This record gives sequence, structure tokens and C-alpha cells, in this order.
Amino acid sequence: MAAAEAVKEAIWLRSLVDNLGLKQDITIVYCDSQNVIHLSKNQMYYERTKHIDVHYHFLREIISQGNIIVKKIDTSDNAVDMFIKSIPISKFQHCLDIIGVRII
Repeated sequence: MAAAEAVKEAIWLRSLVDNLGLKQDITIVYCDSQNVIHLSKNQMYYERTKHIDVHYHFLREIISQGNIIVKKIDTSDNAVDMFIKSIPISKFQHCLDIIGVRII
């Protein structure tokens, strides 16, 4: 469900960039769950996902259009962790390096 929300935000941001007169070919949404990536590309039925089927159908439809791609990101390189988890200072510093923030 989080991947579907991220794709919705990506669609909105693509629209904003387009309204500003800029052109963006492909938008990449990174996901650290290999299962989510497989489910978004594969139309197999899983008993555990029936309550979120609508989100996966939305995700599959958007991905099939080719404007947005969902790619795997290694957990160690996922900068979002610093916003949602309690992490050690070394991981926090690594996340800051990934997004380009420098401590002065």
C-alpha cells in the first residue's frame, strides 16, 4: 500500500514538473521490498493480498504505461530509514551522505 501511495506522489510530482515546463522521461520509485516489486509486475493472486488488490491493480496499470518504474533498493542504501526508524549514528550519517546533506 505504501508503494501505491509513493506512485501517486510520483504522478503528482510529474504533473507539477510538467506544469513548470520541464520534461521528465521516466520516474523511478525505489522500494526495499522484493515482494512488492514482484506483486506490482505479476498478476498472480495471493490470499494475503486480496484486501489490497485495488492498490496492486493501480500499481500494475501505472507501471505498464512505462512512465514510472519501481526498482529495488538495498536496505543499507535506503535513506528513508532515517525518517522512520531509530538508527545508529553511523547509519544516520550514511543516509545524510546519500541525500547530499553535509554537516557544517
